[in-house]
Amino acid sequence: MAEKLSEKIYRSIKADIDSGIIDSRSFLSEAQLAKQFGVSKAPVRDALHLLCSQGYLIGYPRKGYMINMYSVEEINQVQVIRRQMEKLCVQLTIQNASDEEILSLKEFTSLQLGGSDPSRTNNTMFHQRLAEITGNKYLPGILQDLLYKASMAAIKSSSDLEKHQHIVDALLERDLEKAEQYLEEDIMLL
Repeated sequence: MAEKLSEKIYRSIKADIDSGIIDSRSFLSEAQLAKQFGVSKAPVRDALHLLCSQGYLIGYPRKGYMINMYSVEEINQVQVIRRQMEKLCVQLTIQNASDEEILSLKEFTSLQLGGSDPSRTNNTMFHQRLAEITGNKYLPGILQDLLYKASMAAIKSSSDLEKHQHIVDALLERDLEKAEQYLEEDIMLL
């Protein structure tokens, strides 16, 4: 099935946001983007509305759209929710995941991935994979939005990879208490 035009535009704008091509202080307009993509305003509007609903952009009536910049308080609220959701991920992973699935997390503890795209960093991909191996089909989708918000705020630690390795080791030992402890240390408040 052919991809909808609005989906192509959505992916292109999202990639430009993720890579920093779109400046966080500039306004985006439907007319400007329609001209840039050589399309009518309708598919651009659909793409922009989707980006707004996912928290990437904020729409200002009759002005345009800007990249959503999160305050410290907002990011801390996201991190509190993430901690609880990811503790559930750890519990379900210990209950349901095979050793091979847990070992698949190691891929994100050694290689530096993603560049400037927040959705492709080691940290984001590690936590997303953790949700995927829980056996709960809804957790990855729910967690993805929170991970993006945290990544947009540039929550990064030089010891992420080491902390992730500790989480993997605790999961393999099926040690819930230790895994949750390392997870709490990894998901920091600002």
